[in-house]
This record gives sequence, C-alpha cells and structure tokens, in this order.
Amino acid sequence: MSAPVAEEAIEDQEAVPRAPEDVEGVNEEVQPPEEDDGNEAPRVDESMVLTSQEREWARAIKTAIESCPDLDKLSDFEYCQLAIVDKGDVAASVDRATSLQGFRQEYDIQNTLEDALVALRNHVLLMPQSILSFCYSEAIGGYTLIADMGCCDLQLLKTEKGWKTHVAGLYYMLHAMSPDFQSIRTGITYVLEAAGFSLASNMDFKITKKECTEVYSVYPYTINKSITSRVQVGCIFPHGRLNLFYNIPDAQTAMERSIKRMQESVRRRYAMQAVFLKNGLQ
Repeated sequence: MSAPVAEEAIEDQEAVPRAPEDVEGVNEEVQPPEEDDGNEAPRVDESMVLTSQEREWARAIKTAIESCPDLDKLSDFEYCQLAIVDKGDVAASVDRATSLQGFRQEYDIQNTLEDALVALRNHVLLMPQSILSFCYSEAIGGYTLIADMGCCDLQLLKTEKGWKTHVAGLYYMLHAMSPDFQSIRTGITYVLEAAGFSLASNMDFKITKKECTEVYSVYPYTINKSITSRVQVGCIFPHGRLNLFYNIPDAQTAMERSIKRMQESVRRRYAMQAVFLKNGLQ
C-alpha cells in the first residue's frame, strides 16, 4: 500500500534521503518564548495575538462556562482556544468543555506540565516506532505529525493500562500541537506512511471509534485547511518507506528526538498559558 506524503515534508530532488534536519521548514526545533529581563518594553508574540472578534467570542464562552455550576473554570488561554476552533459557537464550546471535563476525570488527566511530560513519553514508548517525527513548519505556522501506520498495533490498546496510556498521550500531543493561537488557527497536518498497514493486524474499528468519540471529537483542534492541496493520497516515496527517511541515524535516536520536540512544545503551551493569564481577556 502506498503512503500519503506531504510535499513540504518530502522533496524528490536527490538520489538518497536527506536527514530530517536538512528538510526546510519541516523539522524546525520548537522554541520556547523569550524571557523578559524587565529592562525592555514587553515583546508582542505574534503567535498569541487575537482578533477583536476572537476575543469577544472567548469572553462570551468564558461567561457561559463559568455560569455553569457543574463545570470547572478554564484558563483564559483555553477559552480562546475554544473560541478559535468553534468560531464563537457558545453552545458547542460549553458541550465541548463538559465532555473534556468528563474525559479528564475518567482518565485522571491532571492537565499540568508535569503530567504532560510523562504522558507524552509513555505514549510514544507504547508503540515505539509508530511516530517518525513531530515538527513545526514556520512556513505554515503549524505542526506536523509524521507516523508509520505499519507499526501501529491497536491490540495493545485493549488493556486498561494501554488504553489510558494512549488517550492521555493523545490529549497532551494535541496540546503540544496547539501551543499558541496561531498554531490553533492553522490546524494540524498529518503525514502517514501506509506501506505495510493491514486492516487485519493494525486496525480495530471499535477502538478507532472510541478514540474518535472520546478524544478527537472533543478536543478543540482543527485540521490544516490547505492539507488537500499538499497531500497526494496513494503516492509512493521514491526512496522507500518514510521510516528510512526519518529514522536517522537510527530508530531509537529518532524516537527520542520526537519525544524531546513534543515535550518542548508542550512546555511552550503551558508557558504561553501562564503568560496569557497575566493579561487575560481584559
């Protein structure tokens, strides 16, 4: 089976694959926000700028959620994330917040940086070779996850421990791919290697349905709107499977690199959340 390939990620210009670090705009290191030394005027991080409409939406969502006695208060960052994704649909955001609260309670997700760092590592280690790369593209202002579907074993998710590890990791991975308002607007890009993927050995429809119902349909995120113009479904990478391209110098190093980048990005998420708390929705 051939694999969907993003044109940004794969360039057919050389006879051999290049190291991921050499691919322009695909594997850029996630940079934390610059610290203010107190001697300069505050810098405006363009990735955290809201439109007046988004700010108005977020205020309305905040008022609605905090008016519900059964709902926990969220951070102002999270209200803005809901506003951007749901485009001011207050009822949809309240429903989403309700479902997310139930999800976090059921799986004991603390929604903290410390919990995130552990959950992301455990998620990757559950199926060590399934995630080939996690990267930020400055060109599009968003994040890309490159995965090897042939290495996904959904049978591992049939145990209670395996499932909890998986869904907690998915939650925080979506956090890591949504560290600022610009990346939330841009949406997420997925690149999937499908060669070697089998419905019999790699797929379980009940688990996939549960995954979509409990995580992907609830978490406030979007798919990159222009992905259809950059993806060729069914194309074949001329140098072989994508694992040969990304597992450089070896699979273990590539895995640790992906974990590091996820953790750096989720650190940025919580740092941005704290910075935004100081200014808030005033």
